Amino acid sequence: MNQYPRRRKKRKGGKYVLRRVLLLLILLGLIIGLLVFAVKQIAKLFDKQPEPVQQEIETEQTAEPEVKTAAPTQLPDNLAPAAMSQSELSAKGFTSEIMLRRTAVDSFSREVPISFGNDEEYTGLAGITTFGGNNYRNTFTYGTQYVNEKRLSRIWEIPTGSFTSEQNGVWTGTGWTGMPLIIQWDASVRPHLGVYEQFRNKDGFTEVIYPAMDGYIYFAELSTGAATRDPLYLGVVTRGTATLDPRGYPLLYTGQGIPGTQDGTFGSWVRVVSLTENRVIWHFGGADPYSYRAWQAYDCSPLIDAETDTLIVAGENGILYSVKLNASYDSASGAVSVSPGNLEKYRYNLNGYGDSDSRKWWGVEGSVSAYKNYLFFADNGGTLQCVDVNTLETVYISDVFDDSDSSCVLEESPENGTVYLYLGSEVDRQSGISGGVGTSIHRKVNAITGETLWKQEWPASVGDTSSNGGTMTTPHVGHGSISDIVIFNQTLVPVEADGQSVYGGRIVAYDKATGQELWRHEQAAGYWSSPVVIYDENETAYLIQCDGNGVMRMHDPRTGSIICELDLGSRVESTPAVFNNILVVGTRGQYGRGESQKIIGVLIK
Repeated sequence: MNQYPRRRKKRKGGKYVLRRVLLLLILLGLIIGLLVFAVKQIAKLFDKQPEPVQQEIETEQTAEPEVKTAAPTQLPDNLAPAAMSQSELSAKGFTSEIMLRRTAVDSFSREVPISFGNDEEYTGLAGITTFGGNNYRNTFTYGTQYVNEKRLSRIWEIPTGSFTSEQNGVWTGTGWTGMPLIIQWDASVRPHLGVYEQFRNKDGFTEVIYPAMDGYIYFAELSTGAATRDPLYLGVVTRGTATLDPRGYPLLYTGQGIPGTQDGTFGSWVRVVSLTENRVIWHFGGADPYSYRAWQAYDCSPLIDAETDTLIVAGENGILYSVKLNASYDSASGAVSVSPGNLEKYRYNLNGYGDSDSRKWWGVEGSVSAYKNYLFFADNGGTLQCVDVNTLETVYISDVFDDSDSSCVLEESPENGTVYLYLGSEVDRQSGISGGVGTSIHRKVNAITGETLWKQEWPASVGDTSSNGGTMTTPHVGHGSISDIVIFNQTLVPVEADGQSVYGGRIVAYDKATGQELWRHEQAAGYWSSPVVIYDENETAYLIQCDGNGVMRMHDPRTGSIICELDLGSRVESTPAVFNNILVVGTRGQYGRGESQKIIGVLIK
């Protein structure tokens, strides 16, 4: 008996121990589980990322502001063309020389340096006072044109005549470049002008001044075409465009385009006309013995630097002239005068140039352009030159292939830190011409380096002794609604017109940046008149183009499509000038509908 109870007691004690072990294990597992859970939750708290909205807010508060660099609005003050060395010029066969006081000199330094401002700074006068409007040669218009009806209408006309040159035949009406000048005279100047009495007291009096090829200078009121003075007889052929003094002095500077005889001397002259006395008060030129070329003529429209009182003009004799005018004007008495100093002359030569029909010629027919103290012009032999007007040294030359009567049009590009120029060439002095057809080139040049950035070549006829093919005119460099476009035209180029292949005219527009053709307009009549673009109050552009059959057309300059046209009766070689809504241009009295030669006023509607 005593053993059994001990056995039960023993069994009872084993189960108890087992249960306790199990309970301890379970409790330990729960504790470990709770610890793991707690650790995970704590880890989540520390690893938790901010909400997206909170991140955006934090980013807005801490991000650096974006810095945008504004495009430059003006060119660097020290921007200047890169000069070729004398050895580089010599290697190209180019030389230049200077004459002062009729004596050849090795160097020159202008006593008071010239530095032209930009195009808008050339003159403060209301009007068009030189070919292309200013020293950049980039506009033939003044004021704002309001184009509501998109129509053109003739509102007045003045008959012109003809002139027989001793050696060069009959010249009629107005010719190339033949742009009129238009000026609204200041009230302080008006009473002293040599105009008819009724105009001296007329507020807002605006006068058209137009030298013609018949030997006369014509004067008319802009709005009516009424004569404001008797025509002034010079007795010489004026083909180019005159210049008015940009200071408002009543002085006119005009070049002779065809040589003639004056005081027993055969040659051509640049003349200064007093517009108070209506007479020539000074002239220079004649048969300049410093010229390499026998032919003497001045189609270039002079530039006047108002700050230094200096006249600058290039001759078809191959000489670049400058002279201090010592001009004076007394606004109280109306007395005006010039007392010029000595002529400063720059001439040049290049291998292959000569004074025969088989050689390239010296001579400049386009109007000289200016950026600061740098002058730009292309010559009859196909050489573009950049000349420092303060030293009369050649800065650089560039081959533009052939005779260029086109004036260089300058364009500032602050965003690219440079200046561009645009010009075209004709077919004249090219070697290897086959079948009477050569190449006319339109080009864009970096004016600072002389490098051609793009060019477009076109076939054109060599023409005859009186008319070459290609581009004879000055391009329009667009702004406003066509700020990306440049427009050229041509004559005697092969085109399809009225179902026939003829040598006619072409207008072509290019993308300024690339030179890619954007559109062209082709027709039977050629173009000697430069493209004129007018801009309305919204800077919307309209192209006005006159042709060899006497038709004036308004084109959409972005597409070339014709908006309207107006028949002027006979051939137009001259470039129009526009003052507000009135356009003025002269005709030749040839071709077209056969009307006689005239100066015509056109209303833009």
